[in-house]
Amino acid sequence: MNTTNPQRPALIFDMDGVILDTEFLVRRCWHMLAAEYGLHADDLDPVFLATVGTTRVYTGEIMRAHYGEDFPYEQFDRHVSRTFHAIADTEGIPVKPGARELLAWAGQTGFRIGLASSTREVTIRRELEHENLYHCFDHIVGGDRIARSKPYPDIYEAACRELDVPPQDAFAIEDSYNGIRAAAAAGMRPVMVPDLLPPTDEMRALCHGIFPDLTAFRGFLAQQFPS
Repeated sequence: MNTTNPQRPALIFDMDGVILDTEFLVRRCWHMLAAEYGLHADDLDPVFLATVGTTRVYTGEIMRAHYGEDFPYEQFDRHVSRTFHAIADTEGIPVKPGARELLAWAGQTGFRIGLASSTREVTIRRELEHENLYHCFDHIVGGDRIARSKPYPDIYEAACRELDVPPQDAFAIEDSYNGIRAAAAAGMRPVMVPDLLPPTDEMRALCHGIFPDLTAFRGFLAQQFPS
């Protein structure tokens, strides 16, 4: 797709909360459905935030650990998915500020670009194509292809293999704690662009850098790797 420059590091992005502003919408769906499933609003957000960056399977494990083994997670997950897509179809899914510009610039200047998202690949393709962003990525790895979810490194290891880049030569751009942990465990250069979760001391220790938005990260890259 792109004319890559082997002297430049690869850029491997998470999608939800980094490229697309989906996490706020998913949390909105949880709150809309909470009463129907007997979930209490006062402790809903901590459980939701613990699931950010993980697959559906791991989210189910987290919810059952908190709400009990008899919690009807599969039913809840399907209901959240239907509600999410009904809202997305009506209101759309916003693209995160600076994402289009960063992807276009990175492709034009020779960066290899990948995506490693816990979301299923069919959903990734649908959502990125809807926003005309799917073509920006050289390789995409979805959570349904990986046995172990973030915070395990598996998905980032797979993305590096597909891009044919050593992990130490790849930035992982993430918004979640689980994603940063996964990238660090894979031996990459984690970069945090916070969304719902603020930076912590752990994140500062693991990250190569923390940026307020993708525009600031693009500025860093342009300075470090001039054309």
